[in-house]
Amino acid sequence: MRPLSALLITTTLFLAGEAAAQARIFCCDDAKGRKVCSDFVPTECANRAYEERDGQGRITKKHDAPLTAEQQARRMAELAKLDVEKRKALEAQRHSTALLANYANEKEIDSARDRALATLEKNLQQSLSRLDEANKVKQTLEREKASFKNKPLPEKIEISIRDNENELLAQQAAIDAQTKEIENIRVRFAEEKQQYLVLTGKKSEVAAEDAE
Repeated sequence: MRPLSALLITTTLFLAGEAAAQARIFCCDDAKGRKVCSDFVPTECANRAYEERDGQGRITKKHDAPLTAEQQARRMAELAKLDVEKRKALEAQRHSTALLANYANEKEIDSARDRALATLEKNLQQSLSRLDEANKVKQTLEREKASFKNKPLPEKIEISIRDNENELLAQQAAIDAQTKEIENIRVRFAEEKQQYLVLTGKKSEVAAEDAE
């Protein structure tokens, strides 16, 4: 059995060791490069990187210096860029999954393209017909206008001319929009077909048939 005094000394040393291990010391390099330490974060460490150490001098944690306004802005821009890239990757994955789920082969993609084009091409033909009619009306109005030579035009003819100009502009705008949309659909389905072939590892059956 240990003497009481020896037991007390052992216990005291153990508790002292525990206290030392639980102690916290904060250290950093000040503006002149000198090491500064304290049991609380020194004022010299403000806006600087610093370390936490235990009572035995071992580093337990490191703290980075706060970001400057410029660094924060750059960091936010980087995070925003990563977020956009992540959303794009997720959208691409969803699109690939939808392609494989919606089409059994590339001919089905061509059929879907043709259905999408059919309505637009019909609308385009109607707009072209309206534009042709509007041009015929314009020629008639120009002849009527010429018949008055230097005389004032009747209000009715002036209104008809303005209405005809608006109709010409509207139909031409519709034709331009429909033509662009038709091209966009052709490009989109061509890209989807190529992506489908890549995803499935298949060769183009349509291209092979066209080559025969």
